[in-house]
Amino acid sequence: KYTWSPATGLDNPLSSSPTASPVSSTNYQVIGSDSKGCFKDTSYVPVKVYPIPEADAGPDQNINVGRQVKIVPKISQDVTSVEWTPSIGIVSRDYPSITVNPTQSLEYTLRVKNDGGCTAEDKVSVYVLCDNANIFVPNTFSPNGDGVNDIFYPRGNGVFKILNLQIFSRWGEVVFDKSNFNPNDATSGWDGTFKGKPLPPDVFVYILKVVCDNNSTLVFKGNIALMR
Repeated sequence: KYTWSPATGLDNPLSSSPTASPVSSTNYQVIGSDSKGCFKDTSYVPVKVYPIPEADAGPDQNINVGRQVKIVPKISQDVTSVEWTPSIGIVSRDYPSITVNPTQSLEYTLRVKNDGGCTAEDKVSVYVLCDNANIFVPNTFSPNGDGVNDIFYPRGNGVFKILNLQIFSRWGEVVFDKSNFNPNDATSGWDGTFKGKPLPPDVFVYILKVVCDNNSTLVFKGNIALMR
């Protein structure tokens, strides 16, 4: 005969091998005796219950393409293992945080575990944006041969390619037209000439089409002042 106590959390407190499912750590006592009641013996079985760990991946993040952001989660003190998936865009790890630089919007999953093998997870989204913060277009240039600001060309961070750059005179004539080149490339810019001849100082209109690393396409329009 077997008598287990406390009976809380046991499927059968009179079984020789009950299944225990306590909600908190419990030290179970078992008293065993023979069917005639000639003897009794007592023993104890401690059952340790681990809590479900806490995991909060933090708020969703917005970043411009080409930039990076650090994701700092909140986890409970019992956590012994942290896993982030997918690994795409993760540039560094500083337990339990990660720094990411994805080229497209992505959802990261945080999975944590404690010594008892209990797990929890949470998700955080990183939305990758491409806007005028990624593009810099000068509004003046001076092609006078002094080696300073002689070429008009678009700069950018996180910009995959310049689809097209057109520059128009005040009368609407196209004085420069170039497609499919990289940003930050002065050799692909405009030197202030038209048909091989330097143009006089004036204000011109440009239309710039770019495609970002997240495959979004942007169109920029503005004025550029040519100075001598």
